[in-house]
Amino acid sequence: MNPNPSIPQNERHAERDIVGDLTTAVRKDGLKMGLYYSGGYDWTFNSGPIETAQDYLEVRPESQAYGDYAFAQIHELIDRYHPAVLWNDIDWPKTGRPMQVEADYYNAVPDGVVDDRLGIKHADFVSPEYQNVEKISEKKWEECRGLGRSFGYNRAEGEAETIAPAALIAMLVDIVSKNGNLLLDVGPEADGTIPPVQMERLKALGAWLKQNGDAIYDTTPWERAVGKTAEGDDLRFTRKGSDLYATILGAPKARTATIVGVAARPGMQVTVLGEVKPLETKAADGNLQVTLPEHLPGNYAYVLKLADYAR
Repeated sequence: MNPNPSIPQNERHAERDIVGDLTTAVRKDGLKMGLYYSGGYDWTFNSGPIETAQDYLEVRPESQAYGDYAFAQIHELIDRYHPAVLWNDIDWPKTGRPMQVEADYYNAVPDGVVDDRLGIKHADFVSPEYQNVEKISEKKWEECRGLGRSFGYNRAEGEAETIAPAALIAMLVDIVSKNGNLLLDVGPEADGTIPPVQMERLKALGAWLKQNGDAIYDTTPWERAVGKTAEGDDLRFTRKGSDLYATILGAPKARTATIVGVAARPGMQVTVLGEVKPLETKAADGNLQVTLPEHLPGNYAYVLKLADYAR
């Protein structure tokens, strides 16, 4: 352990290795474990409050004592748990040798990844927070946000403050189409249960992914992310191998979806994920027109799979 020198021994309450127990449980289920560290702020070294923009700069500890402490703490995480993702928040003290932190991490976890909040140029991905990316990014990125406006449990957040299922699914599809990942925060209650308002969203997202995950998992961006149908539907594109996926965000406005900028080809096969039967297609003013089923499977967003179109 690397105890905080600012906190008396009798006030250090964690006697159980919670991080270790959680890491073991996560890996037992075949998942990878990433760990978070907040290197930018530490109230026990430099207390708040943060009330103005200038306060954000003034409360960041930069002493050698804090640099040594943060350096030792993050090395404890690396050495003990070998996290697949090392996710530092806010910033890193210049006294904390950030380049050595990254070098030591990669030596310990060669296939590990770090975010862009260590205060130096190198990062494996960038991490916008509650932001929209307008176009496809060549560098991998990860949108970081909560189901509401908080990171952690907030009893003041209810239905109105929590992203709606349709908006959540549309956001995920948009992010993936632009070469991003979604890091979605869930705030458990004190007993570990997920609040019902958040659980409803997670179940809706899970059900949608169970049907439409082929358009999300292991995909890459296509030549463009955003499109429209002639009928006025918003589209997002992804690809997997030679297959192109066009996701209609929301309920289609008509029984046809004419994908502007995508040409019809002889013998092409188009299906809607969730059904096996190929859909009727034809050319319409140089664009691909697809006749949709009378009853579409699922909710919120609908995926058209254009087999072997992106070859």
